[in-house]
Amino acid sequence: MQAPFEEDRTWQSTMALLSSEGEMQLSIVSSRVRPMRGKGKFSKCAIRILERNGQISATIAWSDATSCCYGEQLWRRCIARKAGVCALSGQAIATGDAVYRPRRGRPPPRNVEAMILATIMDATPVEEAV
Repeated sequence: MQAPFEEDRTWQSTMALLSSEGEMQLSIVSSRVRPMRGKGKFSKCAIRILERNGQISATIAWSDATSCCYGEQLWRRCIARKAGVCALSGQAIATGDAVYRPRRGRPPPRNVEAMILATIMDATPVEEAV
């Protein structure tokens, strides 16, 4: 017999995540998943750096349960045209900072506004294949 909803931790966790009232910090099962730190538009994303092509581009796995999931997405290094927040570290990005951004396409990716500071990208290790 299944426990009532009030005693079911999975159900309570799900409801807390859906509710804007209760913020719950869930532990991450895999160390390979790097959630964004801080608050902002991309604060619920899981980001993994899969491959780097020098300092020109990187392949990223991006997962956001509320909007999109890209198993292998190409990001290119560029200069930030506007201020923002680093999707990997939560640090502030100023106009003119070196950043990585998703490659534009048709249709544009749902995370087209995301940026990762180049210094953070360079310092984060590439994930090993499992």
